[in-house]
Amino acid sequence: MASNTDENNNKLADTGFISEKIKQRPINRKKLLRRTAITFFLAIIFGIVACFTFLLLQPVFSDQLYPEEKPEAISLPEENVQDELTPEEMFAVENEIAAVEAENFESAQKDQIDEAIASYSFDASDYSKMMASLKEVSTGVSRSIVTVTAVSSDTNWFSESFESSGSTSGVIIATNGSYYYIAVPAAAITDAETIRVTFFDGTVTTAEPSLTDDVTGLSVISVKRADLSDSTRDKVSTSSLGSSNSGSLTGLPVIAVGSPLGTQGSIAYGIITSEKTALGLEDSYYKLLTTDIYGSTNGSGVITNLSGQVIGIIDMSYNSNDLENHICAIGITELKSLFEDLSNGRNRAYLGIHGTTIPNDIQVSMNIPAGAYITTTEMNSPAMMAGIQSGDIITSIAGTEISSYEQLVSKLAACAPDDVISVTVLRQAPNDYVELDIDITLTSATHN
Repeated sequence: MASNTDENNNKLADTGFISEKIKQRPINRKKLLRRTAITFFLAIIFGIVACFTFLLLQPVFSDQLYPEEKPEAISLPEENVQDELTPEEMFAVENEIAAVEAENFESAQKDQIDEAIASYSFDASDYSKMMASLKEVSTGVSRSIVTVTAVSSDTNWFSESFESSGSTSGVIIATNGSYYYIAVPAAAITDAETIRVTFFDGTVTTAEPSLTDDVTGLSVISVKRADLSDSTRDKVSTSSLGSSNSGSLTGLPVIAVGSPLGTQGSIAYGIITSEKTALGLEDSYYKLLTTDIYGSTNGSGVITNLSGQVIGIIDMSYNSNDLENHICAIGITELKSLFEDLSNGRNRAYLGIHGTTIPNDIQVSMNIPAGAYITTTEMNSPAMMAGIQSGDIITSIAGTEISSYEQLVSKLAACAPDDVISVTVLRQAPNDYVELDIDITLTSATHN
């Protein structure tokens, strides 16, 4: 039995009669439910805040950790208008080539070839082979043709929302590895809320507008290559841009691809009937190509040579009234620099003049100075506001001598909107020409 003493044998008080019972504190269920609800509500609020914070900051973190590479600039080979051969030069070259071939041609071989040609008879199978060959070329070109559809929402009389859309043909003019750049008539995508692009294999995706040129009415839109499957990227091709300035094109067989007949995917064959018609658009020297292909007044797409090279962008708005259904196109040579600027998002400068180059013999016979001869100026254009008049001859821009209208256009293409350029003008007076120095503030010929 345990002793009731301390360590010094002193007797301790008897505490056996004391007993203690521990009771649990009563649970307040209302408080517990309230705290649980508050905790649960705060957890939801915290989760929502965290989610929105992540969504807002995720692009920032992604850009910092994995910065997206800036797309490479598009560069299209530009042709020089002066590179075009004159008829005399072409005749001399053809004679020279013929002379060389005649020297290398043995008379025995010539006789054999003449005999073989005379004995051969053409039949329907030859025609079939020729058409099959043309179809093969057009199929190759079609891989670079897309259907561009502008979609916008509207409301009818009964306040019911519906979608309206219109389609046209566009052409893939370039790619930089990240984007496809597509040339398309601006009128087809005006006021579009969404731009849909249908590729050669039927793949549909959306596009973003780059820039629109107010002078030609052409736009460039872009599609991310990453939005397309590997299979589609393998099937799609970038168009081969040829030349509308290489010698004489009149009489050249061509193919119209896209929707020349007003139907997507239609093709037509014919020849070029004229090529030197100037469109007369301001600040430019665009040329019109006409054909004998009977198409739709709403036709769009491209015309190509038999090598599949694009030599013109179909634009039916420049047709004469008596040939309004004949396919015509803007020559590709002068469009290359424009497409390059629009693809790279570079705004073009606007002066607002129409002009021409006076032939040398006229300059000599009429004692007219060399330069860019101004025929008209656009209303309220920078040129008109600065005092440029019809009949003026521009001889220099920003210290650079100008001897032709083509040089003036090329120099203007190197300028930017809001640039202030110093222009030297010769204006005819009663006895001679008076030299004037005029400062002009350029505006923009493009918009988003």
